[in-house]
Amino acid sequence: MIRKETEINMLPAFNGDSILIKTYDEKDKEFIILIDGGTPSTFEYFLKKNLKYLNRIDLLILTHIDDDHIGGLINFFKNSIIEKFEIGEIWYNQPDVNFYESKSGKVLISVPQAEDWKGLIKQKKPNVFIKEITTESGIININGLEFTILSPTTVIKNKMYEVWLKERNKIKKPDLESLISNNKPSYSKSLEELSKINFKPEKSINNDIYNSSSISFTLRCPDISFLLLADSRPEVIANSLNELGYSITEPLEVNFVKISHHGSLNNTSQELLSLIKSNNYLISTNGGKSNHKHPSRETIARIIYKFNRYDNAVLNIYTNYDIEKIKEKIGEFITSVDLEKGNWKIEHKNTFTKNDL
Repeated sequence: MIRKETEINMLPAFNGDSILIKTYDEKDKEFIILIDGGTPSTFEYFLKKNLKYLNRIDLLILTHIDDDHIGGLINFFKNSIIEKFEIGEIWYNQPDVNFYESKSGKVLISVPQAEDWKGLIKQKKPNVFIKEITTESGIININGLEFTILSPTTVIKNKMYEVWLKERNKIKKPDLESLISNNKPSYSKSLEELSKINFKPEKSINNDIYNSSSISFTLRCPDISFLLLADSRPEVIANSLNELGYSITEPLEVNFVKISHHGSLNNTSQELLSLIKSNNYLISTNGGKSNHKHPSRETIARIIYKFNRYDNAVLNIYTNYDIEKIKEKIGEFITSVDLEKGNWKIEHKNTFTKNDL
């Protein structure tokens, strides 16, 4: 199929991420990228509908193994719809699972292993190419589409493997809740005041290892560019950008930035934002859950009052859920008074093309 315009769909994924990109390569051939699958419910309510008229995914990326990213992919591979799909390649980082072969040579998968996505891949798509991704992958060019890998480093990936294998040996699931940054809303201060508070993460990279291991990258399509940050740590991304030669005076310029970890307080720093120049910031969240309420007012403040901005241009923040619905879960995180300063706007929007620039 011939395509002439890139379309990015930030699907409603409850408290998670699921991004479907329909772009095209150097020969104008359609190229489909699916990044994460959201929560287990995301597949049934949203992802399945968006895959209905497709029969190929050229690149499937699981950024990291948190439930709100992998859950929908597990349900996708358990559903009969997977049979019609051709998958070009899969990117993700996860230790191998032990498989036991019968005398017939067929892979036998127990019930617990069937919950593991790699087990489902081996069962449903045994010949698909799986690629581990770290910053050592550098720049990956696929038919003219350019991916520059910014996270994770090999050291972080190896640490994640170490933690994961220890958890498996305990025969229990990782305590993901304890590894997710705890966002405590601060609604009393103005956005301008909040933007001046120095970034100070609550957890170290090793104590937030699943988020820290996120596969994050820039994607340059023929007509549009993105920075896709998954749930990555800003320290890691800032260091990668510095190593690539970006700075405050020569920042990375992209059309859209998918903000890390649903706009969490601990995943967007002033330092990182000073290395990025863009007018459009995307936040994937329905407001979060329990003690982890997203987006953080501090993160929004840092984006609005960031150093690198285009002169006289409106800065746009987009959420994949209705603003009022998010407020029902986390309170008045944005007010009409906030919008009076900073030359910015926030609105609900799911689909983006070059016409939105």
